[in-house]
Amino acid sequence: METQNKPGILFRFRRPSDTSRRHPSKAMTEALRLLAESEEMHWFVTEAHAKRRNVVVEVFHSRDGHPLLIHTALAPRRQASLG
Repeated sequence: METQNKPGILFRFRRPSDTSRRHPSKAMTEALRLLAESEEMHWFVTEAHAKRRNVVVEVFHSRDGHPLLIHTALAPRRQASLG
């Protein structure tokens, strides 16, 4: 599952393939939004946008639904608009 809560920042939720898909809770969504806006992430997000790239925040869940790992990375380069 993938959502975009803030321009230029994608949230991806990864679960083992044999588990049911669920939407993240409002609390998890809010926590990720706050993470994306945190002082620690500001430089990373600014640098990514300067390179015309999005930031991806991936949350890996266990089989029972608990988040195990939150990973941040740059998405592939965005295409220049053709207009």
